Amino acid sequence: MLKILRSFFGGYEPNYQKLQSMGYVVFKLSKPLICISNTNQGFGQIKGTTKKVGANYSPVPVCVFRRGNRQLLWETISKADGSYAFRNIAVGLECFVVAFDPNNQYNAVIQDKVIAK
Repeated sequence: MLKILRSFFGGYEPNYQKLQSMGYVVFKLSKPLICISNTNQGFGQIKGTTKKVGANYSPVPVCVFRRGNRQLLWETISKADGSYAFRNIAVGLECFVVAFDPNNQYNAVIQDKVIAK
């Protein structure tokens, strides 16, 4: 049985030998590839920074939802500098972003009417 791996992102470093021994075919691409498979996906992005009392704060779980139907599109965790980015979102799609305090000291923070650019 032939298995195909598309790509790895987000700092994950795969064990290519193990994957090949399991029957996967590995294609190494020089640039990331984005595939559009539905109306929520595209070449847009949403970027931001998590802050706590005005200072950058990390790691923080962050989610992006499609505003029209409240469908969860992507989840991530902010980087050490507090930054986060969601890719592969349809350009012009209206969303809202929710960030959660991992220490449960503060309520979730919501940024509404965010447009993917």
